[in-house]
Amino acid sequence: MTEEPSSFEAMHLTKSRLETLSDGIFAFAMTLLVISIDLPDKSQIVQSPAYATHLLLSLYSDFFHYVLAFLILGAFWLTHHVLVHPVKGLDRIFVWLNLGTLLFVSLLPFSTSFAGDLHGTSIGALVFEANLLAIGMGMFFQWKYATGNFRLVEQDLEPRFIRHVTINTLVVPCLSLLGILIALTGNQYSQMVYMLVPVVAIFTHHNVWKRKTALG
Repeated sequence: MTEEPSSFEAMHLTKSRLETLSDGIFAFAMTLLVISIDLPDKSQIVQSPAYATHLLLSLYSDFFHYVLAFLILGAFWLTHHVLVHPVKGLDRIFVWLNLGTLLFVSLLPFSTSFAGDLHGTSIGALVFEANLLAIGMGMFFQWKYATGNFRLVEQDLEPRFIRHVTINTLVVPCLSLLGILIALTGNQYSQMVYMLVPVVAIFTHHNVWKRKTALG
């Protein structure tokens, strides 16, 4: 097992403190996502059922981006738990990789609001998709660093598990790249690629464990 560096022991920076900070930022970002749903000024609101219905329908893009970002952020939170759990010690590089990832997590409420307000333009989609790409790649680099040469994990951690988590961390980044390419063509519905996340996740999970059975 890799021991925690003495400098981090002196600072009392344990894995539990890193997890607490990460959980707090994920929770705060998921809560702030609701600001992407913008209502008009009260002075402009007409008190009538017809106006209320029209207003609710006009917010479809904001609601769509809110739900999409919330679910993806929840998936990122679960992935973060999975990749940090086997880590037995911290070092400075891993901590900064985690902080860099959290930087883009806290930025997601802004990019979600930006994409919802500019849903008719490709730039809104590009900002949103680039933000998700950055979070996903941050997760990927954390995992690769921690497991490279078993740097921060136990030597007996199964290679199959390492490979499985690696693939999972790349699902959203790959779909984000696809979405960016679609958005660059001027298509305003490029965010729909994220509907494939559950399908891709199930497919990769099935193939990893099918390979396990074949090798087993």
